[in-house]
Amino acid sequence: MKILTYILILLSFGSSCSAQRYTLIEAVHTTDLGGVRGSRTENFSITLKKNSKIEPSYLLAGTVKIPLKKESKNSLLYLQGTYQPESPDHITVNEDGNAENSELNQIFDLNMAYLVSENLKNKKQVKQKINFMTKNNDKK
Repeated sequence: MKILTYILILLSFGSSCSAQRYTLIEAVHTTDLGGVRGSRTENFSITLKKNSKIEPSYLLAGTVKIPLKKESKNSLLYLQGTYQPESPDHITVNEDGNAENSELNQIFDLNMAYLVSENLKNKKQVKQKINFMTKNNDKK
């Protein structure tokens, strides 16, 4: 009887935890190389099964926050994001006259990509690891 009680407790705990995750259908990453040296754009496309208990906020790739455009059709949620890193040669000057490169403070790491969402009930952030399938954009 004790074992049956423990199993029921584990099952109820497991079902409540799954409510804070999305079911990932597809996650695709593409890179577009620009016409200017050092210019490129990272594009992200994520398809998820809709979950009414959480709302996606942004994609976190390393320390870079990538805003997402949301589109909902049927029971699926489509997320699109674009990240355009600054050129390594790009340096801005702040109000103090000091040169700074904001890109040095950010680390773009696709292996550490997380979808950050907000739990609508308790307003807490939920991170879900996303593994991207990479596609090449060859324009010939």
